[in-house]
Amino acid sequence: MFLVTELYEPAGGLHRYTTNLLSAWEKAIRKGKTDLEPVVVSVKGSDQPKKDLEIAEEFSGFMEKNDVKVFKGERGNRMCYFLEGEVPNLEEFHWKLWNRYGIDSTKTSKGLDWYNDILSAFWYWVPIFAEYLREEKGMEFKCIDAQDWLSFPGGFLTGERLNLPVVCRIHSGEYGRSLGSPDQKDAPIQIETAALSFSDYIQGVSISETIFQINHLMPMKERMDEDLRERRGEEWYRYQNLRNEKIKSFLLYESESDMTLLKDVIGGMPNGIDLEEWKDVGKDDISKGKKMLSELLPGKDKFVFFIGRTSYRKGLDFLLETFSKYRNEYNKTGLVVASSMDSDTYKEYKGKLEKLGIGDNTRILNRWLEPTEKKKLMCASDVIALPSVYEPFGIVALEGLAADFACERNGTTGPVTVVGNTGGMSEIIKSGVNGFEVPIHNFEIDPDMLHRALIKALDEDKKASLSKKGAERVQDIYFRWEHILGKIFEVYDKAEKNWKEKLRYV
Repeated sequence: MFLVTELYEPAGGLHRYTTNLLSAWEKAIRKGKTDLEPVVVSVKGSDQPKKDLEIAEEFSGFMEKNDVKVFKGERGNRMCYFLEGEVPNLEEFHWKLWNRYGIDSTKTSKGLDWYNDILSAFWYWVPIFAEYLREEKGMEFKCIDAQDWLSFPGGFLTGERLNLPVVCRIHSGEYGRSLGSPDQKDAPIQIETAALSFSDYIQGVSISETIFQINHLMPMKERMDEDLRERRGEEWYRYQNLRNEKIKSFLLYESESDMTLLKDVIGGMPNGIDLEEWKDVGKDDISKGKKMLSELLPGKDKFVFFIGRTSYRKGLDFLLETFSKYRNEYNKTGLVVASSMDSDTYKEYKGKLEKLGIGDNTRILNRWLEPTEKKKLMCASDVIALPSVYEPFGIVALEGLAADFACERNGTTGPVTVVGNTGGMSEIIKSGVNGFEVPIHNFEIDPDMLHRALIKALDEDKKASLSKKGAERVQDIYFRWEHILGKIFEVYDKAEKNWKEKLRYV
């Protein structure tokens, strides 16, 4: 059972990860490479329109018995199910999560209070739905795979109700999201900490991110273990001490592959990319992309492209500061910012451009770019600037190298990808080999160092080699979804082994 929240509509990396993985999983099933099928369960809010979803009539018996609706819709060539309902006694449910897992689920972070009731309903109904699927539909589950803190409590509850192993994958940790200053009383950080205790395997989206999580969450886990000791019992506590040693031992190992490291109870594994869709990019597409850039910023010879949210973590403000501070050296270079902003944010950034004196050199594409348009612009750019100060993995960095792949296939030189030296980006990009990394200190980037990287990236003498190496790097097996799927199956086996060991203690 695969639990994930961001499937209602495209909402970022978690949606892309899930749909790409499901597509690869469906191919593996069709080719007879696995008989393990994902039952994907997500969430729908009562105030959200149905859009492409429809009522799953095959579960009419479940819906009649319970005050909950089940919708269905295809994602990644796989039928997925969406639960919509309410918690009958919310206060009692919150108390249960605190009593069993040490989670104060009444608190969310950074203005997410409106979403808490929707999440709570998802956590409440998932184990009940899972039990119905097993008892009434005859489904046999190998394990529960919960994606990010948004799904973890539902995974804990379902694992206990059905007596199954639980896998938790942290996509973006609260320590990084809060720039190193999380409110430890907020639910997200508590839920991530609880995952170290109540999952049978936990993984990060890169080795670097996994190490980051261990270093920051383990002190909280040890305190949580002590708090739960009396309620959970001495056998549980002794097992947690054993588990803590195994988690910490992860820090003593390095990966032969540089990208994947799966140890006893914890591991790091990258996201992937489907290069087949980049093979569809032709010379005409690249030419159209160059024309689009030239029309946006007439008279510019070279173009730097940024794509991402305006969040501080994505580093856009550092990029704008760099262009402002060294504007005399970017007279012939245009900066294109692709970001979907609300009206207030758009006005704010238009004002920033004028205040920084780079209004003539910068254009904002304020909309969600369709995949084909994004590929054209990325392939046509000279530099793709992604100066994130926290990025657990960075799929867009892989897309920067995929643009090299597409360009090289068409006999032209691709863009140079410049990233912040953080998380998976530091593993994807080898500085000076297939792109450039910019050092990060205390979640900040020095504009001088970013400028140095951009100037080197814009150097025509270096671009050809960097583009070629970028195209080679993105073809590594570690980024192929079929390879990643195989590693996920390894994780499931490890989780099952750990779960059986836990049963001997608890």
